[in-house]
Amino acid sequence: MPLVEAYAQSNLSPSVSEQLMSMARLIRYEEGEYIFREGDHALNLCIVESGEVAIELNLPPHGPRTLVSAGPGEWFSWSALLEPRIERASARAVVPTEVWAIRGGAIMDRAIEDHEFGFQIYRALAELIATRLTFSWLQILQMLAP
Repeated sequence: MPLVEAYAQSNLSPSVSEQLMSMARLIRYEEGEYIFREGDHALNLCIVESGEVAIELNLPPHGPRTLVSAGPGEWFSWSALLEPRIERASARAVVPTEVWAIRGGAIMDRAIEDHEFGFQIYRALAELIATRLTFSWLQILQMLAP
């Protein structure tokens, strides 16, 4: 599968990358279409193949605000790999977008069976969460500044 960019970011070995992508299915979303909404049950880890995804958070009384955008090769919907598997934000296609969707339960099952697979996936996930958390807090502070 042509997703070399996705693996450069996450530092997965070729073997783990191949295993991960063997579980993936490609889904197309139209401009403005929601992939999921905040509070939904988180089903899939997603990787953007093409297009752009806005990750939005509802900030009462300001309404929905885009915290970060994900482009080709970037992961989102990591909530599918963490209990209680609830989406903590919404994801919307900014332009026509193709996304690789990988069932969180399948990834978790493989991680239990293959500890090296699990280690690499969850290390990449920790790096992603740390980066997004820092960026998101900065965005929220800017949005709420007087």
